[in-house]
Amino acid sequence: MTQPIVQTRAGKIAGTQHDGFRRWLGIPYAQARRFAAPEPAAPWAGEHAATAFGKQCAQQFGRKVRAAYAQSEGFGEDCLYLNVWSPDGGTTAPKPVMVWIHGGAFVAGGADSYDGWQLSTEGDVVVVTINYRLGVFGFVNFGEGLGLPAIPSNLGLRDQIAALAWVRDNIAAFGGDPDKVTIFGESAGSMSVSLLMLSPLAQGLFHGAIMQSGAVSLIHDRDRSINDARRYAEVLDLDQSGFAKLQSLSAMELLQAQARVGAMVEPGIPAAPWYDDDVLPASLADAHKREMAPVPLIAGATREEIRLFRILPGNILPTKREDLEHLVRNQLDQVHAERILAQYPRNKRGEIALGTDLTFLMPTRNFATRHAAHQPTWFYRFDYANPFFGAAHAMDLGVFWPMQGLRAFIVRGGLNRGRRKALGVRMRRHWAHFAHHGTPGEDWPSFTPEGQQIRSYALEDAMLEDPDAARFAAWGGADVKARIGL
Repeated sequence: MTQPIVQTRAGKIAGTQHDGFRRWLGIPYAQARRFAAPEPAAPWAGEHAATAFGKQCAQQFGRKVRAAYAQSEGFGEDCLYLNVWSPDGGTTAPKPVMVWIHGGAFVAGGADSYDGWQLSTEGDVVVVTINYRLGVFGFVNFGEGLGLPAIPSNLGLRDQIAALAWVRDNIAAFGGDPDKVTIFGESAGSMSVSLLMLSPLAQGLFHGAIMQSGAVSLIHDRDRSINDARRYAEVLDLDQSGFAKLQSLSAMELLQAQARVGAMVEPGIPAAPWYDDDVLPASLADAHKREMAPVPLIAGATREEIRLFRILPGNILPTKREDLEHLVRNQLDQVHAERILAQYPRNKRGEIALGTDLTFLMPTRNFATRHAAHQPTWFYRFDYANPFFGAAHAMDLGVFWPMQGLRAFIVRGGLNRGRRKALGVRMRRHWAHFAHHGTPGEDWPSFTPEGQQIRSYALEDAMLEDPDAARFAAWGGADVKARIGL
């Protein structure tokens, strides 16, 4: 098999040639000591064999801690790798670049779950997927919570920014255009996209953004981040001289602490980005005042997001009616809260709609509405109902990305295989058109404050005139934190 070899700033990289595309896996884009900011990857001599995915970042989800997820051939702290797919054929001009940021509640996931060949070949784009540090290793505010200034804030976001800097500096060697970069992601990846749009450290590193289910209002505020860091300190028996101990603990011990903190904060996430007045603005209110990145945006969510979290382990989001109502009533005045809750029938369908709006759809919509006042914006709702889970969170991934085996069966499932496949083709075509031209295509009118048209992605797509207008009017742009207490 031919080995396409490219020269990067750190050294030569040898990938693999395939029918219609070239691929490089497991490229080290940065290096980082535990709880330190990422630095450029160390140069190497000879050729780096980019033929297999690098390690996923050490991680833990739910209450069970698996030793293999802390340190093994597939997982570990040495995990700052990315992967590149580049199409063959067509013009020799530089291709637009699409950088994928995976989801997983900021505590799980990895780039190796997403195969970029289909998007690359169909869309004539260079696709990049990245890892970034997760959970206790990437998103705990030890710096302020324990008075340890040596630990920078939001390390996982700093990793993402380092990956974008690598793209700027190296992607031309892979056939990509560093001046035409679109970032896109789902769930925590979508939230990351929205945060990068607000980060002064990321400005100029991308030129378009796509958010699939998630926006800034699900991020922790500074007080919550400090409180959570102190929970870790309690579990790990740390004090203000605890930096050396944090460095000495095994990855397994840190993940066990994360599981214990996760049980303390249910329903909630034991580690997440926070407003730090450095990588990010100082607060959500400050974020709303700050001008977002001057780039075009596609944003949307699935119609029944919360259905997935009713069956997932970990209890990371509230799903029961009483908890959802408590969140609304506890954060808004009584008249406003009751006006909102009146929009949701007291049945299962109403509970799912309320949970979906509060956790994903409303924050994403609010972000898109604010952005649409200044920049070109398009909004969608993923309505295709998977026979197992309905139009739940992450069901768009199985349609958009190529998957194999049982995972593909569960996520895709059911009849209408050909029409489901065509739905994936349409989504990839819109995403790639956006990367090339800054719009998803002539068949999709923009989302504006005056005309809020929404694309419904289903077996047969449709343009809808704000199908949930009454619900959104009742909310009136309010952002409610999807977390009980601090």
